[in-house]
Amino acid sequence: MDRRIVAAAIAIALIAGLVIRNLPDVDNLKVGDHSPSVAKSIRLYWFIPDGFRADPHVFKVFEWASNGELPNIKKMMDRGSYGYSVPVFPGHTPTNFATLLTGATPKVHGVADGPMRISGYPLNVVSKSGFSSVAKKVPPIWFTLEKAGDVVTLLSVPGSTPPELSRGITIRGRWGGWGLDFPAINFHTNTDTDIRASLGHRNRLFELGSELTKFVSVAKPADWQIALPQSFSPAREVLLSNWGASMFGLIYDSTDDSVENYDSVLFSPDKNNVWTRVRVGEWSDWTPLTVQYQTNNDYKITSPKKMDWERELATIDVKTQARVKVIKLGEKDFFRIRFLYDNMNQYVTKPAHIASSMGESIGPMVDFADNFPPQLIYYDEDKSTFLEESAMSIKWHKEAAGYLIEETGSDVIIHDVYTPNQMLTSRWWLGYLDPKSTRYNEITEEERQKLWQEVKILYKGIDAIIGEILERVDGDAYVILSSDHGIVPLNTEVRLNNIFAKEGLLKYSYDESTGIYKINWRDSKVVFLKMDNIYINPAGLGGNYRRASGPKYEQLRNDVITILEDLRDESGVEPLARVTKWEDAESVGLPPDRVGDLIIANNVGYGWVEDISQNLESFVASITSGYKQAVLPDDQSGMWTPFIVMGPGIKSNYEIETPIQHVDQYPTIMSLLGREIPEFVEGHVLKEIMN
Repeated sequence: MDRRIVAAAIAIALIAGLVIRNLPDVDNLKVGDHSPSVAKSIRLYWFIPDGFRADPHVFKVFEWASNGELPNIKKMMDRGSYGYSVPVFPGHTPTNFATLLTGATPKVHGVADGPMRISGYPLNVVSKSGFSSVAKKVPPIWFTLEKAGDVVTLLSVPGSTPPELSRGITIRGRWGGWGLDFPAINFHTNTDTDIRASLGHRNRLFELGSELTKFVSVAKPADWQIALPQSFSPAREVLLSNWGASMFGLIYDSTDDSVENYDSVLFSPDKNNVWTRVRVGEWSDWTPLTVQYQTNNDYKITSPKKMDWERELATIDVKTQARVKVIKLGEKDFFRIRFLYDNMNQYVTKPAHIASSMGESIGPMVDFADNFPPQLIYYDEDKSTFLEESAMSIKWHKEAAGYLIEETGSDVIIHDVYTPNQMLTSRWWLGYLDPKSTRYNEITEEERQKLWQEVKILYKGIDAIIGEILERVDGDAYVILSSDHGIVPLNTEVRLNNIFAKEGLLKYSYDESTGIYKINWRDSKVVFLKMDNIYINPAGLGGNYRRASGPKYEQLRNDVITILEDLRDESGVEPLARVTKWEDAESVGLPPDRVGDLIIANNVGYGWVEDISQNLESFVASITSGYKQAVLPDDQSGMWTPFIVMGPGIKSNYEIETPIQHVDQYPTIMSLLGREIPEFVEGHVLKEIMN
């Protein structure tokens, strides 16, 4: 072998070793000066369930609590002060978590969106993620509290990774680009071309990352070395591969009824050993599984990749557990199977030993139901699967709350669960519960009550988590319930890039079979990119993006504004609520250096999407029924969230008459804790709630 090749391989191996060594040390990391086995009285437990809508008209959380449906929220109301809180624009997770946790608007904290594009980088690359801790321009509350001497624990908090705590605990900060994360995945028959084309880029995490649905072919069984179960229809074989783990599935019909109705799957990693057997509609037990993660791979489809052998040299084996749900079977070439991975491992916690400690205490982590974009939206069986995952998620988070209070020695705990957002932005619920939705009258009142029962099971689950917290903290602790945003109805997707393509302003290629499109950036002059940004350059959008200027730019930008303002659906309704030029971004609370050339807000019922479709339709009925990303929240009570605080010095059973702003929560909390409020904070202390 050429010595130069050997030398290169050794160098890459050394680099890979450095990457691996820079991951959390499972054995040696400790929690500051506090032993995790010693409980102590905490000062603050801030519970922030994502997308936990509360408003006076539809999601009447305070009324439900007063009626006895949410007894622990009622306890908080009786012992403290409560009211509604209004998010900032754009009304989605990373922006509003950053707002809650800094007491500042996006123009100050810098998190303008989830995916942010910045001058000097290509537009097809997310140059800064709002879910990353490094996106914030000012420090969050946990950083400030730790500097003041508090031990802080963060569970599933967006914007908390890469970890900023040195003495505290950080557990799976969602999508911060840190740690080894393994999203759940659906395996679906590749003969279902309708769903495949419908998904397009939406079969990937945030439409750019790892696959969330894989389309797989079936074959005749071959070379199995174990005794196969009897099948009364011809057995079929599938190979399910994800995260470096391959699993063979034998699909068979166990019913002797002369009907081709497949009902069971045997899973084997090698055709020599049985991993598990699952009947249709059922889940397996948690079963050990080894997966792999390439540390030299960001798993994004738009970014340049290292050579295969370079990525293989930097691959880590992760011993985890998985559950399998056989969602749906049918004729011999149809299947829909879901793998749910334990969300906890030593590479998503700091210190690393917390992963094994929590796992031994409360079992595998189910952080939230479904994914983003949602995958469980196509079949009735998807709905039941979602509800089952939701129950797993709430159970785990309830037990996690108890563990964190009793075992971590924390002064402050900040805790998020994403499942409420997942339910209300899914297909099955909000559109039939909120009268502002066009779907509201599509069902009977009896059917609506059944949907309310399902939603209230989730709300009661959140209430149960609060009950766990209240049972374990003492009277000197502050307990706070809030959320990042509510959810409003989504009826119609507005496919702006189709509109720009029809105007000749955007060029692309399209694969009809997969629904995947590819933008020709060099020849495109206008593009919409999530969640609320339009980028414009009359000379083309290829290469590294730079803000254009001059008469041609201003003319094209004004032309785009006219297109947006003239846009109407078939009923004559305009989806556009507001359009703002980048230089006026601060008027909507956004940083000018992290937005597009135009910032757009939509009216309730509509949602901007990036998708490009072959027929270039402008308006498409949405399969999902909830949305929040680009809605102006001030006058939309469906975007409001609860704010309840109890603890020393707080008025009891006090209702805040006027909705507060999200920026007010941080300075109020800092004041209650006796900590100095930083100068960058824009909110004010809610003195009316204090005795």
